[in-house]
Amino acid sequence: MHANKRLLIDADNVSVRLGQAELALDQVSVCIHSGEFIGLIGPNGAGKTTLLRTLLGLITPTSGVVHREAVAYDYIPQRGNLYSGITPLSVLEVVKLGSWGSESKARAALKTVQLTDLAAKRFNELSGGQQQRVAIAKALAANAEVLILDEPTTGIDEQAQQQFYAILHQLQVQGITIIMVSHEVEAVLKLVTRVICLNRTILYDGPPEHFEADKYLPSVYKNQHLQLHHHHEVPHA
Repeated sequence: MHANKRLLIDADNVSVRLGQAELALDQVSVCIHSGEFIGLIGPNGAGKTTLLRTLLGLITPTSGVVHREAVAYDYIPQRGNLYSGITPLSVLEVVKLGSWGSESKARAALKTVQLTDLAAKRFNELSGGQQQRVAIAKALAANAEVLILDEPTTGIDEQAQQQFYAILHQLQVQGITIIMVSHEVEAVLKLVTRVICLNRTILYDGPPEHFEADKYLPSVYKNQHLQLHHHHEVPHA
């Protein structure tokens, strides 16, 4: 399955305990290969953000080990945490923070995320969906090979989500590896090449077409999120 793909991240039997609390992650093993588009789903409190941060090396496992290839990773947190200290900057200036000041690379990245016409606008004046696209442009300008997105479509309207997902699909086609946490289960299943369902331990890891939401997700989670966006027409990778 991964004959021509590089192994980028190899997490082996990883457990994480945050403070004195119970385990946030319990014996999680997962391998991430280049070119994959992974949807990470699970109920609130399942440890999804903890897993992302552990894979990136931002959290040290309590037990187990994570091996990472030396490639450029970019972690894009939930929208409320995006560049709160630099919002007066223009869109182009934010992206240039990724391109080490190169305007040509920054403009090329903005073109990829279809925001060229907003280059001079201030970042804090953008909609939530536009801010997320700027964050991706900044990552692309920094030559990121792996994008790790934590709930990128929270609070974004349906049309903006469609645009956002289409851009992610194109990036994956171009060879960018993407790991995305999302509550938009139906949209994720149409978009990704692999689903990981987590609830402190891995419940499912495999192709989206074999994922059974009824089996793996609590009914409360499904009722809140599965039916929210049932009109997504997203091209499958």
